[in-house]
Amino acid sequence: MSGSSSRVSRRTAVMVAAALLLQMALLVMVLRPQLSARLTGTEYRLAAGPVDPVDPFRGAYVMLTYPGLPSAEGQAAGRVYVPLVRDGALWKGAGVERRRPAAGPYLACRTGGYGDLRCGIDSLFLPEDKARRVGSELAADRAAAVVKIDDEGNAALIDVVPR
Repeated sequence: MSGSSSRVSRRTAVMVAAALLLQMALLVMVLRPQLSARLTGTEYRLAAGPVDPVDPFRGAYVMLTYPGLPSAEGQAAGRVYVPLVRDGALWKGAGVERRRPAAGPYLACRTGGYGDLRCGIDSLFLPEDKARRVGSELAADRAAAVVKIDDEGNAALIDVVPR
């Protein structure tokens, strides 16, 4: 009987280990674009503005809008690319393209077909006191988003700093 129970427990351990490995692989797949941008990306600064104020019920974070990025109006839903060009000390979008640009920098984004452009850089979680300060700087049009972008256009919002 003890031989049977050790087979069951060994089999259970293998099944649990396989399930954990599968979950970790799925997590890495989901986070790969953000991790790649954070680890291998180059920093760019984009003009940023506020979307909504800090809400104490949702935690300390700021939602951002990017006045220098184009609208995806007229684009069908799916993946799009936004080439970036220097605009003084900041960078801005130079249109929306369906094909990956031959040279960077560019953002790899998605659109739902309603003019929205989702590039994965719309919110940043901060300590509550810093979130309030950043929110004030954004509202006064005195802030820039520090974004890391990798060679595939994956982007990660790193910080919001004064311009």
